[in-house]
Amino acid sequence: MDKYTSSQPLLPHSSLPERSSSKKSLALLLSLFALLALLVPSPLNPLNASLSSWTASPATLKNTCGQAEAIIPDVGVHDIASVWKEKDRIISWHQGAIRVPTQVYDEMGEPGEDHRWDIFQELHDSADDTRSHKNLKRTKVDTYGLIYEWFGSDDSLQPLFLTAHQDVVPVLQDTVYQWKQDPFNGTYDGTYIWGRGSNDDKSGLTAIMSAIELLLQSSDFKPTRTVILGFGHDEERGGQRGAPAIRDWLLENYGPDSMSLLVDEGSGISTTWGRSFGLPAVAEKGKFNLNMTVSTLGGHSSIPPKHTNIGMTSLLVAALEKNPHPVILEEESPIWGFLQCAANYAPDMPKGLKKSVGKAQGSKKAFEELPEEVIDVGLGGDWATPGMGDMTEALLTTTQAADIIYGGVKVNALPEVVTVIVNHRINIASTPSDVISHIFNTILPVAKDLGLGISGLGQSYTPKGTLRGHIILGDAFEPAHEPAPISPTDLGTAAWRVLAGTSRGVWASRPEVSKDGKMVDLPEKEELIMAPYMGTGNTDTRRYWDLTRNIYRWRYFPDAANQGAHTINERVSADAMVEFARFYQALILNVDASRDM
Repeated sequence: MDKYTSSQPLLPHSSLPERSSSKKSLALLLSLFALLALLVPSPLNPLNASLSSWTASPATLKNTCGQAEAIIPDVGVHDIASVWKEKDRIISWHQGAIRVPTQVYDEMGEPGEDHRWDIFQELHDSADDTRSHKNLKRTKVDTYGLIYEWFGSDDSLQPLFLTAHQDVVPVLQDTVYQWKQDPFNGTYDGTYIWGRGSNDDKSGLTAIMSAIELLLQSSDFKPTRTVILGFGHDEERGGQRGAPAIRDWLLENYGPDSMSLLVDEGSGISTTWGRSFGLPAVAEKGKFNLNMTVSTLGGHSSIPPKHTNIGMTSLLVAALEKNPHPVILEEESPIWGFLQCAANYAPDMPKGLKKSVGKAQGSKKAFEELPEEVIDVGLGGDWATPGMGDMTEALLTTTQAADIIYGGVKVNALPEVVTVIVNHRINIASTPSDVISHIFNTILPVAKDLGLGISGLGQSYTPKGTLRGHIILGDAFEPAHEPAPISPTDLGTAAWRVLAGTSRGVWASRPEVSKDGKMVDLPEKEELIMAPYMGTGNTDTRRYWDLTRNIYRWRYFPDAANQGAHTINERVSADAMVEFARFYQALILNVDASRDM
C-alpha cells in the first residue's frame, strides 16, 4: 500500500513535474520498458505499441492514487470505540432531532414574521441541558443559525470547522400514507431510524454533537486547536440565510482563510467494482434557476391560435430538453481522479474501461473519447431513484430540469402569462454565462418560428414580422453561482492527509474487524481506498469558500446504510450512526494532534 508521499496526487496540482518530450527522455523510457519486458513476463508488450495507445501498467496507475497512512487516536488515551457503549443514547438523540419538524420552503418570510421558522427554537431548546451546551460557546445568527466554539489553548492553530444543517425538506401531506413509519416519529425498528431528516442532514447534526458530548463525558480532553461548529437553518432552500450569516460572523471574528479544514455533508462509502471506496466530494457544481416567462395576448378559448401560450412554452421547454448541454471531462475533474483510483484498486472494474483509463493517461485522443464510454458503462454504483435520470451522465454535464410550470386561470380563457422554472446544475468545466448562452441559442429558433421576442439575462431578440408575444428570461429564487473551487487531494496537503488517514483508520478499527477498537492490519484488498469525487447537488459549503480551500463534503457513512433522502421512507442504519459519531470523535482528536495543518 502506498504511504505518504507528496508525489502521489489524486488530482493534478502545481507540484506535478512536467512531462518531458526530449528524445533523450524517450530513449531512456523505452530502454526501461525493454528491461522490464525481459524481467517481468507480461501479456502487454509496450515496445509493440505507440505511446498514444500504450496501456499503463497497474504500478503506473497506482502512483496516481496514493493513500494516506491510516490513523486513529491512541486507544490508551482516548478510546473512540467507547461510543458503542452509548448506542442507545445516540439513537435517542437522533430520534429527538427527527421529532422536531424543521421543514423549510422555497419562499419564506423573515424569522419572527413567518411563524414557520418558530419550530427551530424547539430544536435549540433540546440541547440546553447537554455538556456540549455548557462547555462550548453558542452564538445565534439570523435568529436560528448556530455557531458553537470549543476554544483551544493555542490561538496560532487554525480551527477545525464542522458543519451540518438543521432544516429538512417538507413532507408532502399527499404522500404520508406511503410512509412505512410516521415521518416525524423517529421510529427505531431495531435496524433503522426512520423519519424526515434522519439521513439529510440531521444524521450529520446528531453525529457531530454526539461525538463531542461523549468525548466530554468520557475524558478530560481540552482542545489545543479550536473547534467550530456551524449549523445553518435553510440549506434545503439554497442556504440563503443561515450559512451566509455564519460565514459573515466567522469572517468578522476569524478572518478569511482562517479554517484549517471544513467537513460538511456529502458523498460517503461506496462499494464499487468489488472495492470499498471513501468518496469525499472535493468539488461541487454551480447552480442556476432559469425563470422563463412567456407573455401573449389572450382571448376566448373558442377561437384559439395554432399554439396557445401554454403550447408555445411547451415547445420552448421541449427545445431545451432536445438540446442537452455537452458532456465534458477535464483532467482536473474529481471523476477523472476517481476513475484512476478505480483502475488501480477495483478488481471488478470492467476490463475495457480499465484499459481505456490507462490509455487516457497518455493520449489526448483517448482522454477525449473516455466520457462516452464512462456513461455507457457507468461508475459502478447508481444512487439515483427510479424517477431520476442517469447518475454518471449527470456528473459529467450541466443538467437541466423543468421543475415548475404554471399559467392559465380559467378553462375558457386563453392563457396570457405562463412561467416555467428550469433548474440547472452547472458542470465544473462550465460557467453560468455558458449556460445562459446555451439557453438563448437553443430557444432562439423556436422564438423566431412563433414570432416571440426575447429579453433578459443580457440577451435580446426582436422579430421582424408580427410580434405575437415576448419571452422574459431571468433567475428564480437566487442569483446564479459558479462551480466550487476544487479542494486539494495531494498527500502533501495536511488537511487531506489527516481526513483521509482518519477515515482509513476508523475503517480499519470498526467492530466488524476489530474486537478492541484498535486498528487491524487489513489485507490490501480490504482497505478503504480514499478517492476524489463530487456530488450532483449543492451544499452550504458554497457560502464558505472564503474561509478555507480545504473543503470536503464527506459523510463516513455507507451508501447502503441510508435511504430515502428527499422522498418517502427516509431512514438510516443505527449502527452506521454510531460509527459516524466515532469518526467525528477520531477526526477532532487527530486534527487536534496535528501540527502540519
